Amino acid sequence: MELIDTPNPNAKKIIIDVQEHDVEDDLYKIEGVSSVFFGPSFITVTKEENIEWESINQDIINIFDRL
Repeated sequence: MELIDTPNPNAKKIIIDVQEHDVEDDLYKIEGVSSVFFGPSFITVTKEENIEWESINQDIINIFDRL
C-alpha cells in the first residue's frame, strides 16, 4: 500500500480494491482527515490544511495493514 501524491498537496491517493464500509469510518477517525473519496479501485484521502502528512501517514497505513 502506497500513499500517492496528487496535484492537491492536501490529498493523497491510495490504489486498492476495498469496500467503502471496510475503511471509511476508520479513516474519518484520524484527526486531521477532512474527506475520503472512493473511486473505482482507489481512495483519495484529503487532510486539513493545518495538518502535516507526516503526522497522519502511519495512521492511514495502519488501517490498510489490518485488511
